[in-house]
Amino acid sequence: MKKILILIFNILLLSNIFSQVVVKRTSLPVIKNSSLEYGFLSGKEFPFYSTFSKFDFEGEKIRVELYDDRDSLNLNKVNCSKTSINNNSEFSNPKMIFYVQEYIKDIFRNSKIEIDPDSKNKIEIHLESLDSRLFGFIYIKVHGISQIKIKYKIFSQTYCCDILDGDPHSPLRSNDFVTRKTAARYMVSAAIRENIEEFLTDFKRIK
Repeated sequence: MKKILILIFNILLLSNIFSQVVVKRTSLPVIKNSSLEYGFLSGKEFPFYSTFSKFDFEGEKIRVELYDDRDSLNLNKVNCSKTSINNNSEFSNPKMIFYVQEYIKDIFRNSKIEIDPDSKNKIEIHLESLDSRLFGFIYIKVHGISQIKIKYKIFSQTYCCDILDGDPHSPLRSNDFVTRKTAARYMVSAAIRENIEEFLTDFKRIK
């Protein structure tokens, strides 16, 4: 079984070399329990959100390597939040790294960054945690949690987000009516966007 998993993810890795953002894994991903939290509920697909600030890097060519460090770190908390995470939602799925990959491509393209696998300028993006927490019974509060470490030359920074429905950059207001699964997907997607936008703000300053 392990050999089959290694073969599958080697094939996925090779296919992603041609997707510009190169996905690499620091350990063999753990296949999670099929009875995932909120897994039985219907919900809308994951959206991609645009950055609030507009960036124009004038077609700068960058090699982007994306690493999935979640299994090796197995974090129960992230740097910016007191909220405990259980890594048992659909966001723990190894396939989520490919959603993050597409998100990076989308935001970088809109920011006029050309992702070039042959560029000598390299950005390493390490996904460390991804989860959503829902609290309450009638009035539910939804957290989107994401932590990403990014390296560029000598620059290294960990970007952490715990965004709550009703926050200024949240796609959901506190009184919006959606399913729990949809709310979790929207808020996690917003948290990823926040991480990438914070990096682009720093990248504009340091490059």
